[in-house]
This record gives sequence, C-alpha cells and structure tokens, in this order.
Amino acid sequence: MKAHGIMVSAMLVIAALPEQANAAPGRAAEFTLSDQNARVHRFTFPKSKISVLVLSDHQGSSQIASWIEPLYRKYGTRIDIAGIAAIPGIPSMFHGLFRREFKKQLAYPVMLDWSGAIARRFAYAGKEAELLVLDVDGRIIFRKTGSAEPASLNSAIKAIEASLGTP
Repeated sequence: MKAHGIMVSAMLVIAALPEQANAAPGRAAEFTLSDQNARVHRFTFPKSKISVLVLSDHQGSSQIASWIEPLYRKYGTRIDIAGIAAIPGIPSMFHGLFRREFKKQLAYPVMLDWSGAIARRFAYAGKEAELLVLDVDGRIIFRKTGSAEPASLNSAIKAIEASLGTP
C-alpha cells in the first residue's frame, strides 16, 4: 500500500511538470485557456505583438478597467490585451452558469482559469488585479498589482514603448 501512495505522488509530480516545461528561462510559460464564449486562446511565444495580461479574481475585478481602458485607448490593436479570471474552486457543474454570467456582464473576452493553474504560473497572489506586460518573446517586462495609479500606468506605458521601440 505504501508503494502505491509513492507511485500516486510521483504521478502527480510528473503530471504537474508540463505546466512549466514549455517556459524557457526568463520567459513566461505558454498556455491555452477558453473564454466565456468557449473560444480558445493560445499564448505561445514568440508573438507578433506585445501582450498585456490582467489577472484578477472576484476581489480585484473592480481594478481591471483602470488598466485596460487607458492602455486600449492608447494602443488599440497594436498590442494584445487579455484578461484572465482566476476562478478556482468552482465546481465543474457550475461552469456553464459562470460562463453565462460572464457573457451577460462583459462584451470583451475573458479567459477563464478554472483550476487557477495559470494564475499560479504567474505567481498571482489574488485579491487585487495584476497587470503583466510581456514582450514578444514572452518575457515579463513590467508587473504591477492593484489599481492603475498615474505613476504605475506611466511606468507600464514606458515599458510598452521601450519594447515597441518608440521614444
């Protein structure tokens, strides 16, 4: 029986390895998530554009717009802007209900991280929104937690501008 427990533990460790296996040193791990419309989003690197990811759980959701709206106004489609909702712990029988509620409330796609695995990869602590700016190779070039204050928003813009190669 003891050997069985060791084997199960080893299988769990091996099953967890692919989550980080596709991340080169200094680069974000690639991932795939679906949004509230069941559309699949794949983040693989290198990409043709800089990526801005905003991770949030329910508590941090009120801080998302303070980042997304000004960055979208400034850059539009020149950068990829994506939201990830960290919603672990929701039983699978309620996933459809949550998708429908997200559809009702949001016009833009939000990737749904049901297990929290992607949020953990990015070391998301929860309770506040977290903005990540990734260059085209997937390196995190800027990270900030909380609402976008003028100074932090300006710092994010500077990181994006430097990666875009604009003064």
